[in-house]
Amino acid sequence: MAPTELATSLQAIMPPPAIDTRYTAPAASERTVSRVTVICPDCRNMAPKLIHDFASGDLLCADCNTVIGDRLIDSRSAWRSTAKISRQAEEDARMLMSLQTIATQTHDTTSSTSSQSDSGSNSPVATGKDAILSRALRSRTHGRAAAQRHERQERNLVRAFNEISAACATMDLPRIIDDTARDLYKRVDAENLHRGKSIDAIIATCIFLACRQKSLPRTFKEICALTKVPRKDIGRTFKFLKEKLGAEAGPMSSDDLMARFCANLSLLSSAQECAVMLNQMAKQRDTLAGKSPVSIAGACIYMASHLVGQPRDAKVISHVAGVSEVTIKNSYKLLFADRHQLVSEEMLRVSPMASIEFLPTP
Repeated sequence: MAPTELATSLQAIMPPPAIDTRYTAPAASERTVSRVTVICPDCRNMAPKLIHDFASGDLLCADCNTVIGDRLIDSRSAWRSTAKISRQAEEDARMLMSLQTIATQTHDTTSSTSSQSDSGSNSPVATGKDAILSRALRSRTHGRAAAQRHERQERNLVRAFNEISAACATMDLPRIIDDTARDLYKRVDAENLHRGKSIDAIIATCIFLACRQKSLPRTFKEICALTKVPRKDIGRTFKFLKEKLGAEAGPMSSDDLMARFCANLSLLSSAQECAVMLNQMAKQRDTLAGKSPVSIAGACIYMASHLVGQPRDAKVISHVAGVSEVTIKNSYKLLFADRHQLVSEEMLRVSPMASIEFLPTP
């Protein structure tokens, strides 16, 4: 057999050799393609200085500013902003890092200690770095609680001021009453006297005190009708604040109430003038000694309105004055019994229609 035929026969019989596919060297053409040389098409510079403009995605030639390539992808590491992290969280993170640094520095010099509780049982105590972090975090918590408490007090103070202003505006009280009532409430808040007290009662009492101090008194009934606070609560709070603040309430006289009561009853000036004169004469003779200013004012107005021919019913006057009809009539009985000494010629000259005969018999 010829050598050529023998080789062919052996090749057909023997299996093909195994090929290691773990690594295959790149072909020569592939190696040539992977090595790319960039040439500027304008200045034909074989080694141009390249500028990577990632903002626009362009590859520029530094010599002639020609765009060589585009759609570049910025493969550099990018820092993502944490805009959603709150300012408080950032402050906490910085504080915690600083505390950890301090704790690490002082950890070697801090010895481990333990203490026994008051009940006699042993309990572990944080020491070293943990103790420093624990104290700092407790301090931070207390600081936040204090800030929240202060903010809450400020909100309550603003609310009270707004209610005082609204009440004073409803009653047509001057600005000085508003300011005085605010000052009183601020003192109550500063000394924490409202603890356990009704805020509405405190506000009503501050307005009542302010009116008394500025000689523009209002009755308990008027304040009650305005603030919807029971009279008993205002009276109790009034005594409490007067004692604690040492606030001078200012005397409330019947003369201070005459003008307002007469205006609310639509009486003429002659009736008001006669009522004031009756009040002065009753004081000189102690006719109504021991009676409240509101009762005295109501009784004098009742008598003066009939005296000058502008009669007003005791029930209507009691509604305006805030006292009972019986109280006004009982005080009027005392005035009527002393009418000849109280009614002077000067009173009768106030109005041409004035006559003592117009007075009703109690």
